[in-house]
Amino acid sequence: MMRVMGPILLLLLAATDCASAFQLPTRLAQHNAELHYGRTRTTQVHRVMVSLKSKENEEDSRLPFFARAMQKMRPKKESTDDEKGGVLENTDGEEKSVSSDNVGVLETTDREEKSVDSEAALLRALAGKTRLEAEKMELSLTLAKIEKLEDKISETKERSNLLRDTQILMTKMNPPKVKINEVTLATEGIVSNETSSAKSPSTSDSEQKDEKSEVEQLLDGEKPILGEEKREEAIDAFEKLPQQIKDMMARSVGMADGTNSTEAIEKLMEENRLFQGENDEKFSLRATAEDMDVLIDMDFVEINKFVENMLPGVTRKEPVKMEYIDALYSEVLGKDTFNPRERNPQAIPGGYLIRGESKVKSIEGKGDGDVLIEALDKKISESSVAGKIQVYYMLDPTPPSGEEILAGEDETPVLFISNYDVSPETKVWVKPGVSFAGLASIAVFALGSFALNENIVNQADAADGSLGLLLYDLSLPLVYSVLATQIVHELGHLIVAVKDGIQIGLPTLVPGFQFGLTGAITPIKSSPKNIKSLFDFAIAGPLFGLVFSLFLLYTGLEMTAFMDISAQEQLPSIPVEVLRSSALGGGIIDYLLGDGVLNSPDPSSTMIKLHPYAIAGFGGLVINALNLLPLGNTDGGRISLSFFGRSFSRVVQGTALLALVIAGFFGADEINLLLCFAVFANFWQTEAEVPCRNEVDELDSVRGLVAIGMSLIVILTLVPLPS
Repeated sequence: MMRVMGPILLLLLAATDCASAFQLPTRLAQHNAELHYGRTRTTQVHRVMVSLKSKENEEDSRLPFFARAMQKMRPKKESTDDEKGGVLENTDGEEKSVSSDNVGVLETTDREEKSVDSEAALLRALAGKTRLEAEKMELSLTLAKIEKLEDKISETKERSNLLRDTQILMTKMNPPKVKINEVTLATEGIVSNETSSAKSPSTSDSEQKDEKSEVEQLLDGEKPILGEEKREEAIDAFEKLPQQIKDMMARSVGMADGTNSTEAIEKLMEENRLFQGENDEKFSLRATAEDMDVLIDMDFVEINKFVENMLPGVTRKEPVKMEYIDALYSEVLGKDTFNPRERNPQAIPGGYLIRGESKVKSIEGKGDGDVLIEALDKKISESSVAGKIQVYYMLDPTPPSGEEILAGEDETPVLFISNYDVSPETKVWVKPGVSFAGLASIAVFALGSFALNENIVNQADAADGSLGLLLYDLSLPLVYSVLATQIVHELGHLIVAVKDGIQIGLPTLVPGFQFGLTGAITPIKSSPKNIKSLFDFAIAGPLFGLVFSLFLLYTGLEMTAFMDISAQEQLPSIPVEVLRSSALGGGIIDYLLGDGVLNSPDPSSTMIKLHPYAIAGFGGLVINALNLLPLGNTDGGRISLSFFGRSFSRVVQGTALLALVIAGFFGADEINLLLCFAVFANFWQTEAEVPCRNEVDELDSVRGLVAIGMSLIVILTLVPLPS
């Protein structure tokens, strides 16, 4: 029986051992997969599991079947000792051999398990690191989205506030014909609870509630009344307000208009309608208008004042309707012309500014600004706003903030939208009246030049006192010569105007003291296409005038030099002091006539007789040089605008004006030539020039060199001849 059962038991044990052997790699693989790759079931883990299973099966197959069966039949203690790597103390050689082999197998299995564990730990660390990097990236993207959203909300709020403020100011500057009831003006911020039609669509209900409470705080007298010590500051702030608002506030206290700022402020203070602001530097002015309470920021008024100095008044003839702007956005602007960055444009005096980016493709030989204007004009001509608005591509005319200056964004290109008609308006009698005064001034200058000749006066006395008739006959060549220099000057303007399609008005002759004329004012009635066209128009007149004046001067001096003595006695006389006022003109006279004709101990009383052509040529040389000075909208001012840009040219003009005044008051201008021209330019040439359609593209190098050369001629002409 034992013989039968023995083999059977051995077979059962062998079967059990085989099952365990085959289940062991499966359980180990499942354990590793659950431990290390629960979340990330990668192919590398599967390769490790397959490798492990194959290796263990391989090791188990090395033991003979009966050796493994005898190992199971050994006592439990001995089996335990064998697992620890001890040597069995059996005397049987076969058992020792089996035990030794079994120890080697177990040691190999331990090493393989440690290798798998190390690989699993490495993969686990790599998976953790990857997960952390993914979370970090997700967090960074979330923060970036939050910042973008905050910027968009901030920009939307700023645009909303600015549009609302502009609508308020434009309403005040063009008020409807209704009875005035309530308006509040303040230096501390812009708030409004006017009718819903004047509100920006983006203004929230909570903002409207805050605005109302702020206005009610003023109206209910919660803020302290402004003290007497702030009277002068209040007057100064009142004077900076637009005239329409000053008139409205003045009428609220029973005055006819707001021209008398002191009286208006005094009456407002008497009625306790001036309030202290949040700090000592701010205060509020309260007036009345119907159905609205408005607080106007003085900073906003200052910005408008700045823009008004940058752009001419002709751009503010009438406000641009908002429906035109909506049509411009929907029918003209876009990805093929100009892509706006904002839906609501910034309102400024005379129109709107649209910030964005030009999307037109460059064309060789043309500036990008010219290409953009052509594309816009083409689309506007096919739209509903044709002939209603004018579009300009220029550098931002508003004052830049400190952040924009530091970021280099103080002169970014923008679109300026204004009314279509920018032609200057003058009263009917002004231009003819001034021109008539200019002609009379030329006549007086010519008659005076001959009256200074003692020989002619004595000759008239001998001819029964017919001095007037004699002077008339003699002075006509000088009158015609002076007019000829100005006509040639205007001819240069006309040639460029016809070439570039610029509409100009009739010139107005401006009278002068020293040479009969100060120059002529030629108005531009349509916008030049770009600053190159403006430069050509501005410089052509003085260039033609200077060349013709030099020709007249040379011709007159040659005729004077080769005249006989009796003929020279009939020539007009001019003081040496006047001729010495120009280094270029005086140097030419001194060189051609010789003998030190301009060297005199008393140049103010010493007279020199010259042919009328020479006198007209000398005067034309000086007059054209004066008109090249960078002042206002003279030819020099237009050249300065095209050379330096609209913003910096204002600085150049101010510097030039200061230099003329200093020269006049400190002895560098003996005949007050520069000082008189400075007065003329400061009072009658302060208006900014009509904007060009494209003011972004710069001048080329050739025009730059011409401008520099003309500047040198101006300096040589206007600097006095050294003693």
